Amino acid sequence: MEAKDIIHPEEAKAIKAIKGIPGLEKAIACFMKFGFEQQFRGENLGNMIRVDAWNYPVLYHDFQELVKKLGIREPELYIYNSPYMNAYTYGETSTFIALSSGLIEHLDREELKSVIGHECGHILCKHVLYKTILITLEEAGYLFGLIHKGLFLPIYGALQYWSRKSELSADRCASVLVGEEVFQSALAKLASGLKSDKRDNLIRQGRAYEEFRKSSLWNRLQQGYHTAFYSHPQLCVRALEVERWRYSFQYRHLFSLTRSLRYEINK
Repeated sequence: MEAKDIIHPEEAKAIKAIKGIPGLEKAIACFMKFGFEQQFRGENLGNMIRVDAWNYPVLYHDFQELVKKLGIREPELYIYNSPYMNAYTYGETSTFIALSSGLIEHLDREELKSVIGHECGHILCKHVLYKTILITLEEAGYLFGLIHKGLFLPIYGALQYWSRKSELSADRCASVLVGEEVFQSALAKLASGLKSDKRDNLIRQGRAYEEFRKSSLWNRLQQGYHTAFYSHPQLCVRALEVERWRYSFQYRHLFSLTRSLRYEINK
């Protein structure tokens, strides 16, 4: 599977716009000089639990299987202490994936694989560089007030818009790797925070939200303003996007392909 197989059309438009921003390449070089990647790696090793053949071997086995299916370089995998269900990927040269303890406790094995598959999708699609810049901008904004002073606000806003669209591509990757129903189940649990929830609930809410948002110009403007600096789309929007994509030939073909890859790996 290649990145072009799962890239969402809206992300493709957004990344094209980002690459056209004047001075972006200089901004990238500037922020990468700060060495935030190594800073985070030190924090990970110092305060998180690294998942490997000795720590959480079953989880590590599943992780390796997903990495092999996608053909990406294996990132480091960590678990950090937080009751909130969350996961993130960071680092362009020293890439890692971090999973919260809340995520581990609430999701079953297949659902957890879907979340890891989502994060691996970011790596496959080469989202990690821009994600790293976005997080670095946020860190710099908090430290030096750069974003609030407007110095990097246009770049920050463009990256946030792209970030929301990139999540849709990573969702496609997760759905292909484990199946749409499993990933939808994980999304429902992320929305409710409960250990048991129905996938269909979130899909129905996605349709209701879309109808509400499109019902008037005021609602469209209000919702657009409200989500302008979100890094992720609303969970019901993500659920509806995946629901629509699962009926496509592309999804069925890729899902079938990953099943055959699983057989070859385990053979």
